[in-house]
Amino acid sequence: MLEDQRYVLAQIVDIAREHQVDAVLIAGDIYDRSIPPAEAIILLDDTLNQLCNVLSIPVILIAGNHDGAERLSFGNRQLTTAGLHIVGQLEAEPNPIVLPGPHDDVAFYALPYTDPLRVRETCGVEISSHEQAMAHLTAQIRNHNPPERPCVLIGHCSVEGASTSSKSAKVRVRNRSAHAKLDSTCAI
Repeated sequence: MLEDQRYVLAQIVDIAREHQVDAVLIAGDIYDRSIPPAEAIILLDDTLNQLCNVLSIPVILIAGNHDGAERLSFGNRQLTTAGLHIVGQLEAEPNPIVLPGPHDDVAFYALPYTDPLRVRETCGVEISSHEQAMAHLTAQIRNHNPPERPCVLIGHCSVEGASTSSKSAKVRVRNRSAHAKLDSTCAI
């Protein structure tokens, strides 16, 4: 399995280089267990070094349900200066990662995997379901982000019965663009 992972990660680095992407977003399940094998850690470190240090591409990485959020978060404040933004644990208030764009900054709101209990404890709200937890967290983001600033929600969660908006917009970061379906506030 490690060789397959190495092959796929090399392809991601090649695509990022070839297309001169503005950022790489990794929405959880970085590893397949909370305490990964050393070889998997080394492979991820090599890949992130290629993206952040060699190619100077910012990476935003969030914890999924298979990741050890606390372990994954180790060193996240120091790594931010190298362009590696790791969000392992839910925070009580939205704290976007803001990357510059040619006209506007773009706010990336990272929601690592969470559950109703953690949202209750972290945010001090009375909720009992995943739906209520996500409703609370996305409302926080809508209230936090200025209406004129483009934003992207990066989440590790299940979405059922969702519909897309008819609005289509271009999200621009630096000099390149990508299409994203938008609701009235954020691209997802």
